[in-house]
Amino acid sequence: MAKARLSYPDAKSFYNILDSLAKIVDEVNMTITPDKGVKAVAVDPAHVALIIIELPPESFIEYEVEGDKVELGFNVANTAKIVKRGKKGDKLDIEVTEDHVTWSIVGATIKRYKVLNLEVPVPEIPEAQLEFKVRVAMIVDPFKNALKDAEAVGDTVEFEAPDEDTLIIRGVGAAVAEAKIKRDTPAVVEFEVKEPSKAAYSIDYLKHVLSLTKVADTIVIEYASEMPLRLQFQLPAGGKVTYLLAPKVE
Repeated sequence: MAKARLSYPDAKSFYNILDSLAKIVDEVNMTITPDKGVKAVAVDPAHVALIIIELPPESFIEYEVEGDKVELGFNVANTAKIVKRGKKGDKLDIEVTEDHVTWSIVGATIKRYKVLNLEVPVPEIPEAQLEFKVRVAMIVDPFKNALKDAEAVGDTVEFEAPDEDTLIIRGVGAAVAEAKIKRDTPAVVEFEVKEPSKAAYSIDYLKHVLSLTKVADTIVIEYASEMPLRLQFQLPAGGKVTYLLAPKVE
């Protein structure tokens, strides 16, 4: 019988991943394989946003998988409530069988929750060749602050690269909030603008990833005019979360 036992070093970080996921779907399937780690793919009901979570075996303190793969299906909001019970420094143990999942928060005490392993269909995502014209890799804090500023003024976020040295993240609504990121800013790791580009996205959907900014070290921002936005959050324990968002059409 296929089964797995995993131990993630930081329950709080795992909660923040689930918190973003819970804003997109009710249930999710995580596929656990011996060599490639844990992967989950979820699409929101309106097919506006796609999230992909990839955690390699090296992300875990303990990683044991019996069988070619193990499927882990669960209600995201309910599981997030469980994992949120973890305090700073607590680790998260996950034991999976074909019938049940046991979530254990291990710290000064051990809190254990055993639930059914749900059958959740994995969405089929067609291969899309996206040619992004802007790619900026940077530490995550300036991006987080720009999103919060945008949220305060309206319902739309514009990404504009007017030249090869500047990226503007602009909140548009009753007022305008603008954050300018320059190529030579110390926070920037990589900065590439193949051509001037501008696109708009829904702040309601971008708010979903604010939880990820609490745990990611760096973020990669990619987009092109009137094209989807792709955000890749690099996690400190290893692995990444990719968020793909369709442009907002007026």
